Amino acid sequence: MLLPSCFFPGLALCISLAEATGLDPIGNLCSRWYHQSQVKNGVLYIDGGIQTFSDREPFDNPAAHDDRLNYSGLVILGQRDNYVIAVDLSKSWNWKTNISEVLINKTVALGTSNSIPKVQSGALFHGTPDDDQVYLYGGVTPDVNTSFADWQAPTTNQYTLWGFNTKSHEWTQYDVVLGAPERPSWGASAEAPEQGLAFYLNGQVTNLSSAADKQGNALPDNLGGMVVLDLVNHEATNTSTDSVDDGNPRVRGGMVYIPQIGNMGVLVSLGGATGMDASLRPVSLSQVNIFYVESSRQTESTTPNDGWYTQMITGEVPSPRVDFCLVVVSAPDNSSFNIYLYGGWDPTQTKYFDDIWVLSIPSFTWTKVYEGTLPRFAHTCHLVGNRQMITVGGINSTNLTGSGCDWEWMGVAILDLSTMEWGSIFDSNKTPYQVYEGISAVIGGGPDGGATKLLPDGGWTSTLVANLFTGTTNNTAPYSPKSGADGVTDNYFHIPSKTNVGAIVGGVVGGVALVAIAGGQCWWFSRRRRIAASAAAPTYHPEPPGEDKHQSPLGHQQSPHTHYEVTGIPVNELAGNREASELDGGHPGWYVEAPEQGGRTGPWHAR
Repeated sequence: MLLPSCFFPGLALCISLAEATGLDPIGNLCSRWYHQSQVKNGVLYIDGGIQTFSDREPFDNPAAHDDRLNYSGLVILGQRDNYVIAVDLSKSWNWKTNISEVLINKTVALGTSNSIPKVQSGALFHGTPDDDQVYLYGGVTPDVNTSFADWQAPTTNQYTLWGFNTKSHEWTQYDVVLGAPERPSWGASAEAPEQGLAFYLNGQVTNLSSAADKQGNALPDNLGGMVVLDLVNHEATNTSTDSVDDGNPRVRGGMVYIPQIGNMGVLVSLGGATGMDASLRPVSLSQVNIFYVESSRQTESTTPNDGWYTQMITGEVPSPRVDFCLVVVSAPDNSSFNIYLYGGWDPTQTKYFDDIWVLSIPSFTWTKVYEGTLPRFAHTCHLVGNRQMITVGGINSTNLTGSGCDWEWMGVAILDLSTMEWGSIFDSNKTPYQVYEGISAVIGGGPDGGATKLLPDGGWTSTLVANLFTGTTNNTAPYSPKSGADGVTDNYFHIPSKTNVGAIVGGVVGGVALVAIAGGQCWWFSRRRRIAASAAAPTYHPEPPGEDKHQSPLGHQQSPHTHYEVTGIPVNELAGNREASELDGGHPGWYVEAPEQGGRTGPWHAR
């Protein structure tokens, strides 16, 4: 379910962004949500999503500003997605004064005339450390304003995996259709970069997923299975999720990778919802699903349940929700792995969250560490600078007419995970992560770890989970933290050759790939038959560092509140000479009047 379109009968005039000369995607960003983002080699990359733009007025002293910007006109909805935004993380900055955000135009795929998909709700993967590319996978074409100047119709599902070279800024398309015949969206994603593996769990396909779906007018359908992407050989396979989804695949949840558990690490999936659109049913956060990554490398599954396990959680748990973000960070001694869950919303109750919960593993204990009064959802977040979480975009309500623009006018915010202090300053030299005192008060130990709660209340849910964490079948045996560098076995850090990775990953779940080649149907085993009826449109601190003029990884000297042209790559400007785009009556656009007295009712976060 997308956010509902806002249509005003009798509206005298709706203008497109192309008419609004002087506006640009960074200086006039109002809000951004359902985008994809990734951090690689000291740079944050932001792609796609849905945006609103405004003609906010500049001010002389942003550092002293009270976070209530002035808006003198309309807030305009669209998808200005023909660029990637790059944010330098190699040095400290304050987003109110000296952050550098660079626009990099999207070009056609190398050696082709194929355009890069402009999508929302997909994934942007890191790739291996020695690979210059980040990878765009999946996503769905936004449908909130099809008359927007840069709107792009759905593209072919033959190329659902795209590589963006972070040095040359060139794009490469990869054909993974034999192993993954659809373009999924709204799924949960995670990655094991050192192994060259990425994972996309469940998700959804609609008539806006690809050109084939659009022509077939397919109704939305949730997808079973988890895609396993080999980002070294650029191949895709699938593993079954029957044992954990019970025929009800999930959408809009979260997933993280923890390398220290098991021989090759585990994935932890939580939250999200079953159903779709108006029938979404958020799932309880009193249980999590765990995937044993080593099982994906076996030609024939030697683990029960296709490598999936379930652990129940007792005690207080967060309210069910979708569209939150997750980061995971380990205690210095690996005695706990803390998954930070931020924000989200419950569409069944139209309830929005401004809170942070931490799921500590192996005790599987939820601890609320922050609660505010101004929510955020449909955002992304990443672990940066040793112990900080950077959040990207998001919105605070489905009612944009009442919520106005994001007070974080550069689209990012910073949280210190060790102190739980919000701020506008990214510190590239922060000391390493220490466990927040509110967490250690629950699981034992202190800042450097030493957790004493190493077993879930009530024990492990099954002997299979017990064996995964303890190497025994004793349901009451405690977890024993690994020793050594980062507590990770050497085989995790070994990157196999291309040939070996292809041979291993290509054999995931045995004959599944062969069946996919023959029919292309078993991967999406829950795919409903396509019907002719059109799908309904989906119903969204220290003192500030001084200005530093040294070169950044983006190749530019930085100065406050500016964006730059990347050498050899033209900055995408908003054309002022385009003809006006009328809003398609079949897909009413969002028209948002800026409220009086500062253009909004208040900031999203009292940070």
